[in-house]
Amino acid sequence: MTIIDTARLRLRPWRATDAPHLYELAKDPRIGLACGWAPHTSIEDAHQALSTVLSSSETYAVTQLNGGELVGAIGLRIDDPDVPGVADLGYWIGSPYWGRGYATEAGHAIIGRARELGVKTIVLKYFDGNSASRRVSEKLGFAWRSREEGVEYPLIGKRLTVHRTELVFSGR
Repeated sequence: MTIIDTARLRLRPWRATDAPHLYELAKDPRIGLACGWAPHTSIEDAHQALSTVLSSSETYAVTQLNGGELVGAIGLRIDDPDVPGVADLGYWIGSPYWGRGYATEAGHAIIGRARELGVKTIVLKYFDGNSASRRVSEKLGFAWRSREEGVEYPLIGKRLTVHRTELVFSGR
């Protein structure tokens, strides 16, 4: 069980006891819709997420180092055998914690973890108009690579324009 500490944050595995706090953050439609999933409408949605997507390897609860308060989620998805050495980075920060630099701080930590795991390229995607995620990708050193229009997101019933950025580790 990997735990990653930064100056202000702890990235740790998710726990079943996180469900109430996860629900409180994830019911905000600005969070899910910016990530391609429907806002949580009940505590059961949080339990479902904890038993599926948030139980994946290298998926972390982002908590405050002092006090342990849940502020968001971050994870690496390294599961495409056709593209070895490539990981997708996904994250979200609850709206009460926006503007504090938590996504960037957690991002730097997960980039370090990706290096430890032998990842050569990290892909970070964000929707057109999500200027906060664009800025986070820039602060983390990602380079813009492409734009794809009309990408279907069935969980929210929309087709969206997606920007793809990449961070390629040199010397590997």
